[in-house]
Amino acid sequence: MTALEPLACRIEGAMDGGTVVFIHGWPDDDSLWHEQVTALAGIARCVVITLPNFGASTEKRGGYNFPELVERLRVTIDNVRNDDETVTLITHDWGAYIGYMFEKAYPERVKKMVALDIGGHVQPKTAKSIGMMVGYQWTLICCWLIGGAIPVLGNWLTRRFARALRVPRHQATRAQSRFNYPYFYWWSGFLFPWARTNLLGYYKPQCPVLFIYGGKKPLMFHSERWLQTLEETGGRTVCIQNGGHWFMQTHPEQVNALIEPWLTPGQ
Repeated sequence: MTALEPLACRIEGAMDGGTVVFIHGWPDDDSLWHEQVTALAGIARCVVITLPNFGASTEKRGGYNFPELVERLRVTIDNVRNDDETVTLITHDWGAYIGYMFEKAYPERVKKMVALDIGGHVQPKTAKSIGMMVGYQWTLICCWLIGGAIPVLGNWLTRRFARALRVPRHQATRAQSRFNYPYFYWWSGFLFPWARTNLLGYYKPQCPVLFIYGGKKPLMFHSERWLQTLEETGGRTVCIQNGGHWFMQTHPEQVNALIEPWLTPGQ
């Protein structure tokens, strides 16, 4: 059996601090967390991951499904943590989904979690919101499929659509169709019963989760059931009222003021 490769990552901050692992989503890279790493570097050992195919080059044509990403995350965390140290995950977008799957599979490795804008349960409330969610995700899947055959066209379409979605300029201009594979693997698992085990499924965190979400978005990526689950498991929920999906960049002071005490022992 071929040994799994760890995910690409960089380590900054206090080497004697607790290990905090940052996981981004679509269409980002490790630069997403600049403000948070800067704020936490004095108290935490920050491990900032770049997901496969989201970096400067393609790692694997077609990308990876979620179990593969979880296992590579396990290898990465086991490589960087100190002995049997438990780590804190700070996640966003698909990074949150992967983080939930990791905590579900390996709860003994996770002390706490900070999940931004994507809940462990998503339940659109109206036909319009369902249509919007299905529409944008399948558009990105189509861009991914086109990019597999004609990369230049797939990349151009992905960037155009990223701008239409009001993705921050830095991320939109670097977007590639190869970034879109998580959408394909999620829908594959949803549509085909034999692939359902590749998805998160029922999830109740075994560690406290600080869930922060933006209040100024056309779609909410969590359900009321998720908020209730967090209350039952020692978590906390905060809404950044004027924040969109990338509020860690637009409202860094507010986000950092929430995260820092969450990392403090006893909080």
